[in-house]
Amino acid sequence: MDKIRLVIFLTLLSISTLLISCHKSPGAICNDGHRSYSTGRGTCSWHGGVNHYIDTDEISIPKTAGLIVAIIFVGRVFIGSKRKK
Repeated sequence: MDKIRLVIFLTLLSISTLLISCHKSPGAICNDGHRSYSTGRGTCSWHGGVNHYIDTDEISIPKTAGLIVAIIFVGRVFIGSKRKK
Protein backbone atom coordinates (compact mmCIF):
# COMPACT_ATOMS: atom_id res chain seq x y z
CA MET A 1 0.00 0.00 0.00
CA ASP A 2 2.87 2.38 0.77
CA LYS A 3 4.32 1.85 -2.70
CA ILE A 4 1.00 2.82 -4.33
CA ARG A 5 0.81 5.99 -2.22
CA LEU A 6 4.38 6.85 -3.19
CA VAL A 7 3.66 6.39 -6.89
CA ILE A 8 0.53 8.54 -6.65
CA PHE A 9 2.40 11.21 -4.69
CA LEU A 10 5.30 11.31 -7.15
CA THR A 11 2.93 11.42 -10.11
CA LEU A 12 0.98 14.37 -8.68
CA LEU A 13 4.20 16.11 -7.68
CA SER A 14 5.65 15.61 -11.15
CA ILE A 15 2.60 16.92 -12.95
CA SER A 16 2.22 19.97 -10.72
CA THR A 17 5.93 20.79 -10.87
CA LEU A 18 6.02 20.48 -14.64
CA LEU A 19 2.96 22.66 -15.08
CA ILE A 20 4.18 25.36 -12.72
CA SER A 21 7.91 25.72 -13.26
CA CYS A 22 8.79 24.58 -16.76
CA HIS A 23 7.52 27.58 -18.65
CA LYS A 24 10.07 29.80 -20.31
CA SER A 25 10.84 33.08 -18.58
CA PRO A 26 9.86 36.30 -20.37
CA GLY A 27 12.34 38.11 -22.53
CA ALA A 28 13.54 38.43 -26.07
CA ILE A 29 16.07 37.10 -28.55
CA CYS A 30 18.07 39.90 -30.12
CA ASN A 31 19.08 40.13 -33.79
CA ASP A 32 22.65 39.13 -32.92
CA GLY A 33 21.47 36.04 -30.96
CA HIS A 34 21.82 37.54 -27.48
CA ARG A 35 19.19 36.44 -24.92
CA SER A 36 17.64 39.37 -23.04
CA TYR A 37 15.39 39.03 -20.00
CA SER A 38 13.96 42.49 -20.63
CA THR A 39 10.64 43.09 -22.35
CA GLY A 40 10.35 46.86 -22.14
CA ARG A 41 11.41 49.75 -24.28
CA GLY A 42 15.07 49.57 -25.26
CA THR A 43 15.26 45.79 -25.17
CA CYS A 44 18.20 44.63 -27.34
CA SER A 45 19.11 48.24 -28.20
CA TRP A 46 22.83 47.37 -28.14
CA HIS A 47 22.31 44.13 -30.04
CA GLY A 48 20.64 45.26 -33.25
CA GLY A 49 17.06 45.21 -32.01
CA VAL A 50 14.61 42.47 -31.14
CA ASN A 51 14.44 39.41 -33.40
CA HIS A 52 11.48 37.94 -31.49
CA TYR A 53 9.94 37.88 -28.03
CA ILE A 54 9.85 34.62 -26.09
CA ASP A 55 6.44 33.02 -25.63
CA THR A 56 6.09 32.38 -21.89
CA ASP A 57 3.37 29.79 -22.52
CA GLU A 58 5.94 27.60 -24.25
CA ILE A 59 7.48 24.75 -22.26
CA SER A 60 11.25 24.74 -21.73
CA ILE A 61 12.61 21.32 -22.79
CA PRO A 62 15.82 21.43 -20.64
CA LYS A 63 13.90 22.40 -17.49
CA THR A 64 11.31 19.71 -18.13
CA ALA A 65 13.91 17.02 -18.77
CA GLY A 66 15.89 18.01 -15.68
CA LEU A 67 12.84 17.85 -13.45
CA ILE A 68 11.79 14.48 -14.82
CA VAL A 69 15.26 13.03 -14.19
CA ALA A 70 15.33 14.49 -10.66
CA ILE A 71 11.90 13.10 -9.81
CA ILE A 72 12.80 9.65 -11.14
CA PHE A 73 16.06 9.69 -9.16
CA VAL A 74 14.35 10.71 -5.92
CA GLY A 75 11.65 8.09 -6.47
CA ARG A 76 14.21 5.34 -7.07
CA VAL A 77 16.23 6.32 -4.00
CA PHE A 78 13.10 6.39 -1.85
CA ILE A 79 11.74 3.09 -3.21
CA GLY A 80 15.20 1.50 -2.96
CA SER A 81 15.52 2.51 0.70
CA LYS A 82 12.10 0.98 1.45
CA ARG A 83 13.09 -2.35 -0.16
CA LYS A 84 16.22 -2.78 1.97
CA LYS A 85 14.29 -2.76 5.25
